[in-house]
Order: sequence, then structure tokens, then C-alpha cells
Amino acid sequence: MIDDTENFVSFCKKANLPITELPTKDKPMGMTYEIAMKEYDPYLYQRLTTQKPLRADVAVRHKTGNYWIEDVKELEEKGYTGVAENLRKQIEEGQRIIQENKLKEMTARNNAADEARRNAPRTPKNISFNDPSAVAFRRQHNLSDDIGLGA
Repeated sequence: MIDDTENFVSFCKKANLPITELPTKDKPMGMTYEIAMKEYDPYLYQRLTTQKPLRADVAVRHKTGNYWIEDVKELEEKGYTGVAENLRKQIEEGQRIIQENKLKEMTARNNAADEARRNAPRTPKNISFNDPSAVAFRRQHNLSDDIGLGA
């Protein structure tokens, strides 16, 4: 069994709370300590308090260690704050990895598009005299449609 006395003292110092007796299941801690402990040291909170029974589906996943993202809320509410903190860290790490992979994919796609543009032939496109864009250009600049062949 872990002796939580030193952990409790360091928690009190970290949270700027007065050092009191170590809370037990018979002598619960005050609300200030409870809120601060959930935030600063959820593992200590889980060891010092009695956990409530989990919903059946969450309990099955808890026994196997295969959690769902939605289980964090249930674990937190029932006093499994240490497990919930570990799960939250795993979720954040997973999201970070997904974002990194998306960034790598976008970078590769952009690099491929840039390379295709760099390697594209640089020959000008020939357009016919009667091409709609040529006609529009002549109209825009008040140029004649006369080819100059005397026709």
C-alpha cells in the first residue's frame, strides 16, 4: 500500500492550502481540498476517496482497460479521477498525432502540387483570332476586328 502522507503534504503546498490531517474514507476532506485535489493531483484524490459503482458498460471497459472517449465523464463523476486523467492524456496525445498526420498529408499534397506547377511546360497557349477571350480583349481595348488583309 502507498503511504500518501508525503503526497498529501506536497499537494497542500502546491495548492497553497493549510496542511491538515490526511483525509481518509472515515474522515472526508473539505470541499476546497476536494476541488483542488481533483485539479492538482487526481491520482491522490482517487486513492483517498471511495469510488462509486460505475455504469455497467463502463465497468466492463474499466476491467479490460479498453475505454471510450465518453467514459471520461463517468469515471470522473464516480471518483476514478486518476484513471480519467490518464485517459484524458491519451486522448490529447491521439488528437495531437492526428493533427500531425493531417499536417504531413497537407504538406505532401502541397509539395506535389508545387512540383507539378514547376514542371509544367512553359509554352504560351495559342488562341485563335476568333476565340471568345481574344474578341473580348479587342472589345475591351477598342481594337478593330479587321485582320488587315483588305477583306
